[in-house]
Amino acid sequence: MGEINLTEIVGKGYGKFWRSKKRYRVLKGGRASKKSRTVALWYIYNMMKYPLANTVVVRNTFNTNKDSTYAVLKWAARRLGVFHLWKFTESPLEAKYLPTGQKILFRGFDDPLKITSITVDVGVLCWAWVEEAYEIEKEEEFRTFDESIRGEMPEGYFKQITLSYNPWIDSHWTKKRFWDNVDPDADTFTTTYLCNEWLDDADRRLIEELERTNPARFKVVGLGEYGLPGGTYFEEFSESVHVVEPFVIPQEWQRFRVLDYGLDMLAGYWIALDMQGFAYVYKEVYEPDLIISDAAGRLKELTLETEDIKHTYGPPDLWNRRQDTGKSAFDIFLDNGVVMIKASNERVQGWLNLKEWLKPFEQLDEQTGELRKTARIKFFKNCRNIIRTLPSVLKDEKDPNDVATEPHELTHGPDAIRYFCSMRVLPKKPEPKLPDVSAEARVRRNIEKHNKPRKKGMTAL
Repeated sequence: MGEINLTEIVGKGYGKFWRSKKRYRVLKGGRASKKSRTVALWYIYNMMKYPLANTVVVRNTFNTNKDSTYAVLKWAARRLGVFHLWKFTESPLEAKYLPTGQKILFRGFDDPLKITSITVDVGVLCWAWVEEAYEIEKEEEFRTFDESIRGEMPEGYFKQITLSYNPWIDSHWTKKRFWDNVDPDADTFTTTYLCNEWLDDADRRLIEELERTNPARFKVVGLGEYGLPGGTYFEEFSESVHVVEPFVIPQEWQRFRVLDYGLDMLAGYWIALDMQGFAYVYKEVYEPDLIISDAAGRLKELTLETEDIKHTYGPPDLWNRRQDTGKSAFDIFLDNGVVMIKASNERVQGWLNLKEWLKPFEQLDEQTGELRKTARIKFFKNCRNIIRTLPSVLKDEKDPNDVATEPHELTHGPDAIRYFCSMRVLPKKPEPKLPDVSAEARVRRNIEKHNKPRKKGMTAL
C-alpha cells in the first residue's frame, strides 16, 4: 500500500501522532476533534502496511465496542477505499484483513481473563487501542493490560498502546501518569475542534459559544483540557463532612439496600439509619457485566445473615424490561432471592432530595463542646466508588436542575443513592444542645437577672 496524503484523508493536526512509534500515544481532546476517526484510519492503514501486525481494541465495557470502535473502523476502511479487502463480523466481533489473515480483535476491561490472554493466528499482537480511556477507573487495570502486550517483535515492528479520550475528570489517573510527569516512553497530544477542517461554521459557533456561556465546559469540550465541564452538581459534598471511618452498626438501627442495575454496572449499597433517621452508607458493590441472576447472587453474598434488611429499593425500569423468558428483570431478581420495592424515578426531584440529605449543618460536639459540620447522610470510607463519583457528577448543560448523563460511568452510584433518598422521609435536624452550665453560673445568672434595671412604671413583685 502506498503512502497516503494526510491532508486529503486525515486532515491537519495529526502529523506527529501519525508518525509516533513510542510505547504510548496518549490522545486527549475536545469534541469534534476527529480523535477516534484518525486513530481508526491509522490502524486500518498500518495493519495493511505491516503484514505481521495485529491489534486489540479495548473499552471499559466490551459491549460498547460495536457501536463505537467497530463502527468507526468500518468507516475508516471505506474512507481509505479498502473495505473490500476486509471482513467485519459481529460474532465474534472482529475485523480480518483478507489478504493475510491479520485481525483486529475487540475486548473489554469487564472481562479480565479475555483481556490478558490474547493470541493471534498470524504474526504478532503488537498494537492496542484503549478508547474512552477516562472510563478505566483504576490505573492498576491498565497496567495489567499493558503487561499483556509483550514478546519479541519482528524486525521493523514496534509495540504501542494508544489511549484516546475526552479529559472529563481532572483527578483521573491518566493526568498524573502521562501529563503531570514526563514519560520518555510516551508521546502526548491534545487536539481540539480547530483540527477538524470539515466542521461547518454552525458547528464551530456551537462550540465557541460555550466560551461565553459556560467557560468551564468550554475548557474540556472546546480546548481538550482536564476539568469538570458545566460544574459539579453536588457542591454540598465534602469528604471532611460526609466520609467517616467504618464503625460497628448498632443492631437496633434499621438497614436498607438500594441498587442501580444494568449489564454495564451493578451499583448496590447497604444503608443504615440511626435512631434520629440519619443515614450511613456502609457497604457497596460496584461490578460490571453481571447478568441478573449473578447480580442477585452478589447482593445476597455480601448481605450477612445478621443484617436484617428492611427494604431493598430498585429502579422502576427493572419492572418494565422484558427478557427472552418473558419475565421482567424484577421477576428474575425475585426468583433469585432478592425482593425489591419499586423506587421513585423522578430525576430532578430525586436529585434535589439527595442534595437536602447532603446539605451540611452545624451541630454541637458533646465531647469537645465545639460546633462541627455534619449532614443527614454519610459514607463509610470503604465505599470508594460513590465517594469518587458523587462529587464528580456534572450539571446538565441544558437543564441545571438535572445531572448530566455523561460521563455515564459517574452516574450509577449516585442514581442508586437517589432512589433511597426519594423513598425516605428527610429527618429533622436535631435541636442544638446547650453546654452544661454549673450551679454557680446559674446562681450568678439569676442574680444578674434580678438586678437588671426595670422600665419606668414597673413594680417589683
